[in-house]
Amino acid sequence: MTSTIGWYGPLIDLSKATSHIGDFVQLLVFVHRCNPVQYKLSTGGEVIRTDIQVGDDTLPFFSVSLWQKQLAAKAVAGDVILLQNVKITKFGCVVDARTVQFSSLICLIHPYDLLISKGVDDLMGESRVGKTTMEKFVKVIKWVQRAGSSLHHIRLSNFEKRQLPRNWIVPEQSELRDFFLLSEVLHLRNSCKAVFNASVGEIFLPITWRALGDSDKEKMFVSRRITNVEDSNLVEDFTCIGCQLCGSPLDSENGHIFNQNSIPLYCPKSSDHLHVVSLIYRPLMLYVWDESEYLPLLIRNKAAELLFGNIKAERVYSCYRGQKTGQNCDQKNHCTETIPKATGKAVVDSCPSGADESQQVAGKHNHHKNVDLHLVWLIVLKMLLQQGKNSPLKFEVTVDTSLEVENGRFEMVSVSIPCMRTR
Repeated sequence: MTSTIGWYGPLIDLSKATSHIGDFVQLLVFVHRCNPVQYKLSTGGEVIRTDIQVGDDTLPFFSVSLWQKQLAAKAVAGDVILLQNVKITKFGCVVDARTVQFSSLICLIHPYDLLISKGVDDLMGESRVGKTTMEKFVKVIKWVQRAGSSLHHIRLSNFEKRQLPRNWIVPEQSELRDFFLLSEVLHLRNSCKAVFNASVGEIFLPITWRALGDSDKEKMFVSRRITNVEDSNLVEDFTCIGCQLCGSPLDSENGHIFNQNSIPLYCPKSSDHLHVVSLIYRPLMLYVWDESEYLPLLIRNKAAELLFGNIKAERVYSCYRGQKTGQNCDQKNHCTETIPKATGKAVVDSCPSGADESQQVAGKHNHHKNVDLHLVWLIVLKMLLQQGKNSPLKFEVTVDTSLEVENGRFEMVSVSIPCMRTR
């Protein structure tokens, strides 16, 4: 199989895309899903773009925007394709690819069933590509076949549109139990959902995506950094590219730390098992305590949004980048937004007795149309770490006794300020 269009760049691994920003490249990838995007222009008319999520043996998830209808018609979830002459672009911290007028798309394997049922040699014999392309082709085939069971949902969603009967029993809702002391929660024998009051002691951010010297390991403890005015890259450590729903990091920074099998190929929180990729908060550990014990709570993206006053990671990062480049934090740079009356709804409850310093900060900002969300985020973070043993928060967590305490046995679901009666 050959193409009449010449190559304007090298065939690269997806993990190397960050080194080719602004360049034209060739990509040999597996298609996870296709998402047509349709919207109207203010001048009238209609523009159609198709966003596809692809992966290869070096990076499981990467986004490509197809701006030509003829290319979008060829893109099918479950296929292995060769994208020619696509441009690597970067917006904020998100790196992706987009097609141009002289881009092309060649399908190397279709349908998905052939990819799973046939051997590598048979598939190689059916494709006529050059030596370099063939080497990459083999790597992608082997990667998809190793992950075949995880990708099985693609075949169902694209080739069997009818509603299929389930072959499993939907688990019942976990029992919700209230506890008075953390020592009771720590010694639970059965998995459940637990509700308890506790104070925040520390936020631990395991920095595994870059090498740290012995003197820098203290940066993993956020309380040591929040008061350091010279430590200006806290937002960069807190955020990354990942799945909004399950909170799994999916960026190429993790490539040298995690092997390919440790990165989830499907989302357990999504009905169609597909990741919703955007800027998220990295998984972190929140250490809480009371008079009897302390517990490390695993905090993923959605729970982190609740903890930080319903402020999304992309909002904080956008404002932070605007400040770092010397731009004002205004609407033009998408760094501000109107703060609703219930700012920090998860941190500030409607209970009058819970209206403390957090509520005062939110009320103060309500008088201004534009708010520096990076500053608000830092204030909320600092308030959490200065909580001490006063005004405990009310946590709801899932308890999975099959996991170790330091490896996610206790995962936060929600947090609020309890209604406390005064004497």
